[in-house]
Amino acid sequence: MAAHAAVTSLMGIMQQLPQSRLDIQQGHKLLLELLHKKVGSLLEFLDNSDDEPMKDLQKKVKDLANKVEEKVESHIQRESQKTLLKMLQRVFHLPSKSHERLYKILLQAICAVDSIKEKLIKQMKNNNLQAVNHSISGSSSPRLHVSTLVNDMVGYNIEQERMRSQLTRHASQLEVISIVGMGGIGKSTFASKMFSDPSILSFFDVRGWITVSKNYSLRKMLLTLLQDTVGVAKELDEKSDGELADRLQKSLKGRRYLIVVDDIWSREAWDDVRLCFPENNNRSRILLTTRDMKVAQYASSPKDLFPMRFLEPKESWHLFCQKVFGKNDCPTEFENVAKEVVSNCKGLPLMISVVAGTLSSKKTMDEWIKVAQSVISSVDLDDYQYCSRVLRLSYNHLPSYLKACFLYFGVFPKASEISVKKLTRLWIAEGLLELKGSEGLEQVATNILHDLIDKSLVVVSKKNLDDKIKTCRIHDLLHDLCLREGESENLLYVAYLGSRRVSSQGRWVSVNPERGYDSYALLENLTHSKIRSIHFHPTDLVRHQLSIKLFHFKLLRVLDLVTIRLVSFPIGVVHLASLRYLAVVVNFETSEHQSISNLWNLQTFIFSISLPQIDLVHLPNGIWEMSQLRHLHSTRMSLYSPPKVSANEVKYRVLENLQSVSGLSPCCCTKEIFEGIKNVRKLGISGTEDEFDYEPICLDNLIYLHELEELKIASYILTRYDVLLSLPFASSFPPNLKKLTLRKTFLLWKDMTIISKLPKLEVLQLKADAFVISYPVDTVWEVTEMGFLELKFLLLEWLDLDYWRAADDYFPCLEHIVIRNCRTLKEIPEGFADSLTLQQIQLHRCTSSLVTFAEQIQENHESLGNNMLKVYSFDTIRGRAS
Repeated sequence: MAAHAAVTSLMGIMQQLPQSRLDIQQGHKLLLELLHKKVGSLLEFLDNSDDEPMKDLQKKVKDLANKVEEKVESHIQRESQKTLLKMLQRVFHLPSKSHERLYKILLQAICAVDSIKEKLIKQMKNNNLQAVNHSISGSSSPRLHVSTLVNDMVGYNIEQERMRSQLTRHASQLEVISIVGMGGIGKSTFASKMFSDPSILSFFDVRGWITVSKNYSLRKMLLTLLQDTVGVAKELDEKSDGELADRLQKSLKGRRYLIVVDDIWSREAWDDVRLCFPENNNRSRILLTTRDMKVAQYASSPKDLFPMRFLEPKESWHLFCQKVFGKNDCPTEFENVAKEVVSNCKGLPLMISVVAGTLSSKKTMDEWIKVAQSVISSVDLDDYQYCSRVLRLSYNHLPSYLKACFLYFGVFPKASEISVKKLTRLWIAEGLLELKGSEGLEQVATNILHDLIDKSLVVVSKKNLDDKIKTCRIHDLLHDLCLREGESENLLYVAYLGSRRVSSQGRWVSVNPERGYDSYALLENLTHSKIRSIHFHPTDLVRHQLSIKLFHFKLLRVLDLVTIRLVSFPIGVVHLASLRYLAVVVNFETSEHQSISNLWNLQTFIFSISLPQIDLVHLPNGIWEMSQLRHLHSTRMSLYSPPKVSANEVKYRVLENLQSVSGLSPCCCTKEIFEGIKNVRKLGISGTEDEFDYEPICLDNLIYLHELEELKIASYILTRYDVLLSLPFASSFPPNLKKLTLRKTFLLWKDMTIISKLPKLEVLQLKADAFVISYPVDTVWEVTEMGFLELKFLLLEWLDLDYWRAADDYFPCLEHIVIRNCRTLKEIPEGFADSLTLQQIQLHRCTSSLVTFAEQIQENHESLGNNMLKVYSFDTIRGRAS
C-alpha cells in the first residue's frame, strides 16, 4: 500500500534528520520527536478496507506524507549546499531563516497529521472497525519454515516417472522435450523437480538452466549457460555473442548434457539459442517449457509434447493443506470452506499456493469465509482473468507493511533471478522498512522476504552453502500484478521497449532500453521531484556515456547503474545529497568520484572497475565522514587511514553503521583502518601479488574486527611457486568468524591446522590455489588432530590435492561436502563412513575413482540402516586421474 510506504519513508527521514549535517536546534528536535510519534500512530489505521471513504482517507495520508517528505528533503538539499554560510552563522550565532523554515514545515505537518488522524478515527467508528498494528515478529503462521518448502512438488507422480524415462531412455540423438501449459500450472516447478531428481543428477555429465522470457537477452543466456557448464562468466564479458556461442558449444562437445530452456515465448528465441547445443549422439536432452503450443510443436524433437495437466481434486487438497497447515490436518471447522476454496482454484497450483498463503495468516471463520467469497465471485471469468483476479485478492489481503515491498519486485525485469542481498539493501534505501524493537533493518528485511515466501508470492531460486537464500524470483503473473498495482498506486513506472508513454508520478523508475533506442530521453520528461529511484536494465553491456541529466533528480535515493559500463564516473552524481544507494561500473579509474563524501546519506556504495587486476580505486579521505554508510564494495579499493576525532586524542573516526566491505587492498589492512571499520560483519580482501608482498602479515590485524562473521581473501595472481600469505594464530582471528573463503592465497596445507581451530567456523570455501605445495610430490591434506568443531559446509574447488585423510570425529558437525574440479583427488576420508551428521557429498568434474570411493561410503551408511547420506556426481572424468 502506497500510504503505508509513504508514512514509513517519512518516519525514516525524521529519524535520520538529527544525524544529518544540518544545525538542528533543540526546539526542532522536540518537534521532530512529536511528529515522528504522531506519524507513527497513523500506521495502525492503514490496514485493508473496501470502504471507499477509508480509501479516500488513505490517499490523503499518502499525499500528506509525500508532501511533507518532499519539503523536508528539499530543505536538507538546500541547506547541505550552504556550508560556508552555515559555518559563519554557527561561529557568530547569527539567526537563520532556514531554522524558521524548518520549524514552520514541522509545525504545519503536525497540524495536518492531527486533522487526518481525527478523520480516520471517525471513519473507523462509523464502520465499526478495530485498528490492528501488525508486527513483523508477531506472525503466528502454523506453516513450515520457509526452507522446507523450496521446490516442493505435489502430484504428477505418473508424469514424473514418464519424464524420467523420457530423459534417460536409450535414444542416442539429442532430444528436445517440451512441457506446455498455461501460466501458473506448474511447468517451471515440474522442470525444476526433474532437474534436481537424483536419478537425473547421476545420469547427465553437466546441467544448465536458462530462463528466456518475452524480452530475452541472448548474451545473458549464453553467459548463464557458460557459468553452469564451465564455471566462468566475468572473463568472457568482452567476447562477442558469436564467440560466446562458440565457447558454449565447445564446452558441451562430447559431454552428456541436460539443458532446461524455461519460459520460451517465440520460435525466433528458440532459433537464436538452438545452434549452441551440439549433437553428441550420447543421449543429451533439452527440456523446454512454454505457454505457446506452436512454439512447443516447432521446437520438439521428437514431436511428442508433454502437456501439463491441472491438479486432480485430491492433489489440489494435499497441496493446499501442505501450504496452510504444514504436516497437520485441516481443522474440522475449516474443512468445508477450505474445500470450496480449493475447488474454485480449478486445479491451478499457483492459485492454490497463493490463496493458501493468504489463508495461512487468517485465524477466524469470518476471515476464511470472506476470502472464499472473493474467490468464488470471479469464477465466471476466463482462465487468465480469473487467475489474475485471485492473485490480486491475495495481494489485497497482505498486511500493509508487506505490500510495497512486494510491489518493488516490479522494478526488476520479468523472469529475472534477483539477488536477495541487493533486494534487501534497496528496500532499506527506499525507506520501506520500519524498525521493530531491537531488530536491525537487515533482519527486518529478511523477515519480510520470508513472509512473502511463506505466502507463496516469492520463490527461492538459489541458496548458499550455509543454507541462506541467495537469489529469489516471482512468477510472471505475479510480476504483471506488481506492474499493474505499482502503476495504479503511482509507485512504479517502467520505460517499456520502444514506448513513448510517459508517467510523471512514479517514485520508482525502471528503464529497459532497446539496442539503438534511447529510452533515457524518457526520463527528461518526468516530474523529477517525484522520483526516488532509477534502475537501468539495458540490453547493451557497454555505453560510453550516460546522457541523462542527473542533477535534475535532486531527491533521488537509488541510482542503480551496475548492469551497464561507463567510460567514466557519471557527472552530477556527487550533487545528489539524498542518494542512499549507488552502484556504478566504469572502464577505468577516474577522479570524478573524489567528491563522493558529499553524499552523506549514502548507505550502499558499489564502485567497480571493469579491469580489477589493473586498476585500483582510490577512495577519498572524506569517505570517513559518511556516517550512514552500511555497505562499501569495489573490485579493488584503497582507503586512507581514518582521521583522528580531534587533534588531542588518539581515537580515530569510526564508521559505526558499516556492515560489509569488499575489495579492500591488503595495503589497507592496518590497525587504524580496521579500528575505523570495527563493526563490519563481512569483509573481502583482494589484491595483486605486489600488494600482498608489500603487506605479507596483513591478516595479523584481523583481531581488531570483533564483529566479523564472514571473511573472503582472494588474489589476482595466475600462478605462484612460493607462499603468498602467512596466517596468524587462531587466537588472532576474529572470535565470531563463521564463514571463510580463500582463493589464490597459495597457503601450505599444514596451515589448515590453524583454520581447524577457529571455534565458530561453520562454512569453509577453498577455491583455486587456496592451498598449494612448492615441490613435485603427492599433495596430501591430512587432518591429524581434533578440530573444525562447528564446521557444517565444506567446498573444495580447483585444488591440486591428491589425498584427503582424516578420522570422522575430526569433523563432528560436517553436513555437506562439495568438491569441484579437483581432478587429481583420489580419496576422501574413509572415516566419513561412520559420520552421524554427513548428509550430502557433491562431486563436480571429479574422477570416476573418487566417485566410486564416495559411493562406497554411502553404501556403508546404508548397510548400517542410515539412508541420510546422498552422493551426487556431475560431469565425471572417466579413466585415470590426471
